[in-house]
Amino acid sequence: MSAPRDVDHLLIVEDADFGCAAGFAVLDQYVETELAGGDAAGSFPGLASHLRSCPACREDYLGLIEAAKLFGAEGAPPR
Repeated sequence: MSAPRDVDHLLIVEDADFGCAAGFAVLDQYVETELAGGDAAGSFPGLASHLRSCPACREDYLGLIEAAKLFGAEGAPPR
């Protein structure tokens, strides 16, 4: 079980956090950058901030990381 958090901690939103909708629009690019060894947090600082404060988006991010590691380029649709 994780350490208990107070309500004020859970409600903190960082200034750079640009929200779920904007984050979801670039989440795949963030993951691709990270897996390629790039600086995803530096390239997408608003998303990096959001992932620290939003458990739902963090779960989506972790799911994409896992899927990319399992399927790699072979599972990617043609562009």
